Amino acid sequence: MDNSNTKKYVEGIATYFDDKKEDNKRLFYTYNRILKFLSCDQIITGKKVLDLGSGDGSFVNVCKEEGIDAIPLDAYSQKIDFERDKLPFDNETFDFITLTSLIEHINNPKLILGEINRILNKDGLVIITTPNFKYCYKIFYDDPTHVKPYTKKAIERLLHMNEFKVIKTLPFLVNKSELFWKLPFSFKIASMIPFKNHQFKNNFLIPNFLKGKSTAMTIVAKKKNKI
Repeated sequence: MDNSNTKKYVEGIATYFDDKKEDNKRLFYTYNRILKFLSCDQIITGKKVLDLGSGDGSFVNVCKEEGIDAIPLDAYSQKIDFERDKLPFDNETFDFITLTSLIEHINNPKLILGEINRILNKDGLVIITTPNFKYCYKIFYDDPTHVKPYTKKAIERLLHMNEFKVIKTLPFLVNKSELFWKLPFSFKIASMIPFKNHQFKNNFLIPNFLKGKSTAMTIVAKKKNKI
């Protein structure tokens, strides 16, 4: 995505709750709920976080309010090309690297995944949230900045090919019981149940996919152990 399109994309991102800060608070708590569910370290004080594709920096601001050392890096505001540029950080710098609604905008993710592997701590985690094409194929390309769709199998294979070990891929669910992550066919179920806790819930003019039926997935992965 060139910088002019990226600027328009960032400025045009819809808010689902009161504002972008509230959206990103819910994102922060959802990521920590997922990490707790997987018995992984959580994003807490003392950890260092890099948020790639950070947009207006709302997620990083939420992290900082929680006392976490967090850094934003965005294609538009920092003028970086995730397909061509190396990331300006030393090896093994971060405990967590997050990519929320980013990887589907990158044609060739090989460089960025290699860079993430380089700058992620030995025991660090990468957290990726992206649409699950199996459940959103009818609307995926409604966003003209989407260039690369992924299914659960595809994103896991991509990470494996780029020296990551996937811990788990889960439906992206906000304020839902952990039971949904344990159920068989959890992705199918998540794509069918509406969320009831945001401002679009009663607006019949808004399509169902914006009312919260989750067709997104979150992948938690770590670096493969090197012999």
